[in-house]
Amino acid sequence: MDDLIKNFEKNGYVIVPGEKALINKIRTYIFEIIKKEKKLSTKNNIDYTFNNFHNFVKPKNINDLRFKIYNKINKGDLFSNLYYQVTKKYLDEIIGNELAMQKKINLSIQLPKDKDSLLDLHSDIYAGESPFQVVVWIPLVNAYESKSMFFTKPKFNKKMNSQLLNSDKFTTKKMYNKNKNKFSFLNVKYGNILIFSPLILHGNTINKTKETRFSF
Repeated sequence: MDDLIKNFEKNGYVIVPGEKALINKIRTYIFEIIKKEKKLSTKNNIDYTFNNFHNFVKPKNINDLRFKIYNKINKGDLFSNLYYQVTKKYLDEIIGNELAMQKKINLSIQLPKDKDSLLDLHSDIYAGESPFQVVVWIPLVNAYESKSMFFTKPKFNKKMNSQLLNSDKFTTKKMYNKNKNKFSFLNVKYGNILIFSPLILHGNTINKTKETRFSF
């Protein structure tokens, strides 16, 4: 686990294997909700359905479906306990085992070419999040290239954060467009999880791949 701490401190994030059985359980649970809502055949393959979800839903209806799933998973604490168990052994090492957890787990569904599901460059502390927390990001599909998120390279992060917080010269969009070479998209395969510091600048762009991304 020493390498885990070193990599987290060096990069501001780590990509590690999650508890695969629990991640499969989470994905199956979401799949059952989707099958019921979209009246899909029981023959539908789970991988195909998630990656090709843009074939099953119109972009204008995606937010309604996302909120239906969001409301179902955030009733009670069963889902949040499952989510925590996926990554518990890493959190114990990075921040300890006496923790508070965000009450609601968010879901992102990003269809190919969807211009309405974008999360511009930001640091989570901009929204009042604690700089002492960590964020757990779990994709339900392989996340790569523009189907994933981009992260700043740590050596540039402090300076850009300072410029955004203390100057009117840059908007977050201007900052990203001017410094694209200082960001990289992370490759997070299904079954792996991303744990990152809220101080790290990150976001997404239009998904230019031919697949849909589901992530928590």
